[in-house]
Amino acid sequence: MDFDLARQVILITGAGSGIGQAIALAFAKEGAQILVNDLDEEHCGETIAMLRQLGARAHAEPFDVSDLAAVRAAGAGIAARHGGVDVLVNNAAVLLANQLFVDTDPADCDREIKVGLYGTLHCSRVFLPNMIARGAGKVINIVSDAARVGQQRESTYSCAKGGVISFTKSLAREVGGHGITVNAVSPAATDTPLRQAMLRSMAEKLGEAAVASREEKIRRAYPLKKIGTGLDVANAVVFLASAAAGHVTGQVISVNGGYVMGG
Repeated sequence: MDFDLARQVILITGAGSGIGQAIALAFAKEGAQILVNDLDEEHCGETIAMLRQLGARAHAEPFDVSDLAAVRAAGAGIAARHGGVDVLVNNAAVLLANQLFVDTDPADCDREIKVGLYGTLHCSRVFLPNMIARGAGKVINIVSDAARVGQQRESTYSCAKGGVISFTKSLAREVGGHGITVNAVSPAATDTPLRQAMLRSMAEKLGEAAVASREEKIRRAYPLKKIGTGLDVANAVVFLASAAAGHVTGQVISVNGGYVMGG
C-alpha cells in the first residue's frame, strides 16, 4: 500500500533512540520529511545520520518538550523553515525508577510526568493551531499498556501515559471538525535501549537468573509469546499518519502481542 507521505513534514519527539528512532526510520522509507526531536543533541545526530543513509530529508530539532517556552521557540523556527508540521508524533517519555511508588524520589516522579504528559500537552498546544488553520493534520501519541492495566514499579510513568490516553480522546473530539485526527498507539513490553537498561539495572540488584525467569514469565503472558520491537510500533504509527486511516480518530491502537485485548 502506498501511504502517500512523500510531501508530509513529520515531527517525532524523543526520536533519538528506541521507539522514536524506529518511527523515524519507518517514515523515511515512505519518503517523508522528518524532524527529529530529542533532548540529547548527540542522539539526534545519530538518528539523522541513519535517516540520511536512507536518502531521507531529515533535520534535528533538539528541545526539551517539558519546557513550554522551549517548545514555543522551536515551533516558531519550524513554522518559518517548514511551514508547520503535517504529523505530530508525541513519543518522548522517561522512566527513571523501577521501584515501588512509596520508595520513589518525588523529583523523578515529577520529571516523568513533565516529559510524558506535559510534553505531549505542550507540543500539541504549539503545533495544533497551524493544523487548524490549514484544516488538516494528524496527532499520534505513544502511550503504554502500563497505563491501561496498571504496572507495579512504574506507577508515575503509568500515570503520565494514562493522562495522555484521556487527552487523546478529548482532543480528538475538539479538533475533528478541523479535519485533524488524534490517536494513540499503545505498546506493551518493547525491546528498546530503555528497556535493556532497565533489565541491566534489575540484574545488578536481583541477579541474571532472576531477570531471565522474569522475562520468560512475561513472554508467556503474551499470546504471541514474544516481546515487541520498535518496528512493530512504527508500522502502526505510519498507518495512522496516512490517508488510509482518515476515518480513524480518538482510538487507542494496541500493538502488544495480545497482552491487553479491548472489549
